[in-house]
Amino acid sequence: MDLDLRLAKIESRLDKLEEFAVETRERLAKIEARLEQMATKADLAELSATLVKWIVGMAVGMSVAAVTVMTFVLNNAVPKAAPAPPPAPIVIQMPPYR
Repeated sequence: MDLDLRLAKIESRLDKLEEFAVETRERLAKIEARLEQMATKADLAELSATLVKWIVGMAVGMSVAAVTVMTFVLNNAVPKAAPAPPPAPIVIQMPPYR
């Protein structure tokens, strides 16, 4: 009888291990599915290159815009000097001839 009791315990332990194995397979399948959706090193390298291109492009665009605005402001903000009035005529009066 002692042998039957031991076999029953072993069978119950095996059943629990089989259930654990099934659960573990399901969890691993979920993890693998998640890992397939994650980015790879190639994806990250491509993203990094694209990001650098955008940042450089934006910096160049902002610089061009800043120079354009500064040029416009400096050319139009200061009022242009009015042309100088013509000089007054020089009148020389001669003493009367005697």
